[in-house]
Amino acid sequence: MLHDDNWLSRHFTTMGMVWRLLVRQYRRWIQVPWVQKTVEYGVAALVGILMGVLLVVARASSTTMLGLVFLIPIGVTAVMLINDLERTVLAAIAISVPLNLDFSVIISPHARNTYNLLHGHHTIVALTELRVSLVTFMLIVGYAIWLTGTTRSGKKKLIHLFGGTSVPILALFLITTLSAMWATDRQLSYFRAEQVFELAVMYLYLANHLTTFDEMMFFIQVFMGAMLAESLLMIWQWLTGAEFWIVGIEAIVYSDPRRVGGTLGGPNIAGGLLAAYAAITSAMIWVFPKAHQKLFALVCFVAGSIALLSTASRSSWAGTVLALAVFSTVGLLRGWVSMEMVGLLVIGAMIIGAIFYPMIHERLTGDDNGSAESREKMAKLAWNMIQANFWFGVGANNYALLARDYYTSDVGYLGYVIDSSVHNRYLLIWAETGLFGLMIYLSFLISPLLTAARYVLSVHREVSLLALGFGGGLMALTLQMFVEHFDTRPSALMVWLLISLIASLRNLEDEAQRESGAVA
Repeated sequence: MLHDDNWLSRHFTTMGMVWRLLVRQYRRWIQVPWVQKTVEYGVAALVGILMGVLLVVARASSTTMLGLVFLIPIGVTAVMLINDLERTVLAAIAISVPLNLDFSVIISPHARNTYNLLHGHHTIVALTELRVSLVTFMLIVGYAIWLTGTTRSGKKKLIHLFGGTSVPILALFLITTLSAMWATDRQLSYFRAEQVFELAVMYLYLANHLTTFDEMMFFIQVFMGAMLAESLLMIWQWLTGAEFWIVGIEAIVYSDPRRVGGTLGGPNIAGGLLAAYAAITSAMIWVFPKAHQKLFALVCFVAGSIALLSTASRSSWAGTVLALAVFSTVGLLRGWVSMEMVGLLVIGAMIIGAIFYPMIHERLTGDDNGSAESREKMAKLAWNMIQANFWFGVGANNYALLARDYYTSDVGYLGYVIDSSVHNRYLLIWAETGLFGLMIYLSFLISPLLTAARYVLSVHREVSLLALGFGGGLMALTLQMFVEHFDTRPSALMVWLLISLIASLRNLEDEAQRESGAVA
């Protein structure tokens, strides 16, 4: 046995030496000019051939697959431009919020699709599909790099658990999964558990990979650029009323009055995301160190504000005002922002408000076609379910399926109201997972807000401002949760993205302390 062990040791040592020689030779070889040209032309030809093949494949593929199919050459180009696979994964996650690209793997019999509607099946408006997204694929790549230690720097990153925010996340996943035990339709519960699991995996990845200020700036700039493109698209839709559907991405416009949803799934969802975006961009106006970066943040803020108006989402407007008021007040008290710059932003907001005053006034005072009243009826229906299932709920993602069983005459609405998830995230969680589930979900939101508040008090200016922006964005979304169910992928993704960013502030604080210690 000892002889065999020595033989194996020599064998692997020899293999390692051969591998290092091959890598060294490859690096020398790739520096030869004619080899570099050959590789460049070869890659270009390969991408061209791949595009041609994809065009043929796309014609025969289902429409839900088209978007991800067309992302392959885009992804190859991104890797070549960024020249860092880890950062490519971060960039892909950053653009996934507005891109909203996913496809169904399993569809529930209760899904509100054309076939079920035509055949009179009981359909519901809820999370009725197990969907795989761009984030799913990129996380597989990211974790493969992370866990094998094959990073560009050659250094293996350690896994930090961030207990303050991770413990509520673990509890949320457990209560969501366990609730399937008493659910009427367990498949629907597993759909919700899968969504929570995917988002939790994304949270852990981002919190462990946004470890430096440079990495955070890269991620935020990509995210801001993607949302700027989304904002400009929404403004164009607001002006023209145009809608489109291409390779699985749909841009929505509601009429009477015209309300824009962009590619985010609807006006209210888009409004919530843009409210959080406004908080982040306002912080970045002060965080970015260079003039052209500050100008970029200002353009993002203005475009995002106009796009926010196009959604006509009153709850989103309220969330934006709250987030910006907190940011300005605390920023002034901490001395991080100047009164002059805050004054300029307020004047700019007043100018935008004056330009669009007729639309704003009409939305705030005019007929909303029963929107507010329907939410009141939904809340009554949800309370009926909560009273009957106070402690444990009816099972995750089963609310819309069972809502009609709790209908009473005082609800007064049929159809959409009794077949849809209640438009109140807190009532929805309570009805589905009981009081214990609601307490866990509240801790899931409160814990990162407390973390952000702690870092707002940081002596390091950039960390404090980022905490204000991220925390303000999450505050805006928690306010909107009183009138929205937040079941859709873009809205859920934005909430978890902000929590990930808040958790990663610990990394930036540690980096700032190391640098200040080195300077001292």
